[in-house]
Amino acid sequence: RGWAKKGNMNVVHYLYILEAELAALNGMNKKAEEKFKAAIASSSRNGFLQDRALAHELASLYFKAQGDDNWGNYQHERARACYEEWGCTEKVKQLSSM
Repeated sequence: RGWAKKGNMNVVHYLYILEAELAALNGMNKKAEEKFKAAIASSSRNGFLQDRALAHELASLYFKAQGDDNWGNYQHERARACYEEWGCTEKVKQLSSM
């Protein structure tokens, strides 16, 4: 958190992902959704394509667990597209088979 508070753009999106997962575990759904959105935006804005893919993938799992298959499927597709753009073919195959 210290690095993120100092404005280190290399870690801010990781903090958002961790906060989203923690909020989800604690049943704080609105906060979890906000943090996933922040993680996706931050990693996108700062050029971390692989981390954006991860944030979309985790958001997909979260929304599907909440019963929101439409939003979960959208996040899943965005994750797949990001992994494909990054060149991670095995991950694309894995997500395509799910």
